[in-house]
Amino acid sequence: MKPLILILFFAFHFATANSQTATPIQFEELQLEDSSGQIFNTSSLLGKIVYVDFWFTACAPCIHEIPYSQALQLFFAKDTNVVFLNICIESLSRKPVWKQMIQDKKMMGIHLFYARNRPQKVNLLRQYDIKFPAYILVDKTMKVISYDMPRPSETGWVYWLINRATKGFTPHESAYKIDEQYEDYTKFQTEVKNSLPVELQQ
Repeated sequence: MKPLILILFFAFHFATANSQTATPIQFEELQLEDSSGQIFNTSSLLGKIVYVDFWFTACAPCIHEIPYSQALQLFFAKDTNVVFLNICIESLSRKPVWKQMIQDKKMMGIHLFYARNRPQKVNLLRQYDIKFPAYILVDKTMKVISYDMPRPSETGWVYWLINRATKGFTPHESAYKIDEQYEDYTKFQTEVKNSLPVELQQ
């Protein structure tokens, strides 16, 4: 894809989907059960770039993303500044299925369960206007800098935006400055492609 096309594509996407990021809001502090049965406080992620995946166990598009998510997390495995937070949102009765799926599919990252049929301090579906699967990006100060991040399968740019976020750039800024960074972008994409399992390469 030529630089001009990339610039226009990124600019259009983030101008429309991420207009909220002009004034980032704080990511809501959550205290939810993790896959080991312990309560996890998301405030402990302060100082990290957090890629948040909202999903549920019967969501076919969510399940499709799992191998891509694993590849994405393996790529950033050595970068302690990046954390992958997976929040399953569904009825409490599905918790055993959630735990089994994490085990069976060897899902990586931090896994939290949000019972949508129980009173919660924060209404996540409303707060982030979630339509599954949904992905947001949180910066090191725990502010949401993108409400509509690319899916893990969108390897052409989700890797790049996360990488740039570790350097202090929002996805919106990265989109508009991609012409200045195009040589770095193309080199980085070669590295990403070489890291992917053959079955996930496009």
